[in-house]
Amino acid sequence: MWRFLMPRMIGFTAKNVWLALLDAVLRRAPRPVRALAYVRENAREGDPDDVLAKLDDFATNVRWLMSIGPAKDKVLLEARSRLQGPIRVLELGAYAGYSSIFMASVFGDDSEIVSVEICSQCVDAARGNIAHAGLNDRIKVISGPSSDVITTLEKPFDLVFLDHWKHLYLEDLKALEQRNLLRRGTLIVADNVGEVFGAHQYLDYVRGCGHYDNDNFAATIEYTNFPDAVEISTYRGQ
Repeated sequence: MWRFLMPRMIGFTAKNVWLALLDAVLRRAPRPVRALAYVRENAREGDPDDVLAKLDDFATNVRWLMSIGPAKDKVLLEARSRLQGPIRVLELGAYAGYSSIFMASVFGDDSEIVSVEICSQCVDAARGNIAHAGLNDRIKVISGPSSDVITTLEKPFDLVFLDHWKHLYLEDLKALEQRNLLRRGTLIVADNVGEVFGAHQYLDYVRGCGHYDNDNFAATIEYTNFPDAVEISTYRGQ
């Protein structure tokens, strides 16, 4: 992640390192936990849109969050437009629950979302925000490493949203392929594949293996003006 030390990123990086050190000294709760408290205090219960708005407000005015944010919602809507009927979604990387709440609110009442998160505090925050949004019946958050959880999954997914550790994107995608958890037409939406994240191995694979049709969408890093990208890959089968 040395790219976050490039001149155009150094101010953003330094600010967040300083705030993280301050949080540690003051023994503040982690950002996702604090974001959940903010939602519970300020968002209307049972209103997914208001929960998302309050998470946006927290990320903009209190502390930066690694949620997809409103600028990338349009990419998920583009993915939604390519799928028909009830959608079964696998999300790798729940963080505070933002993207799963958004997908559940726009993908339809009969859609199902399985979200996997390794950080226990993020799991608690995601589950709390999802409950506050009134979406417990449509989103299941599983705690554990993605590599372990993938081995327990059985039915294929219509959409896979990759938004966890970037070095795991390729490994986990291959595991999904090997376990037949993708079907012909499954969409793989990979967030944070811009230059600063160094996702070259993942992009080289999906673009060169012959199993996917790919579209790249220019974007910005969450709640910033720094360039980023999202890749949508349509699985052809093997």
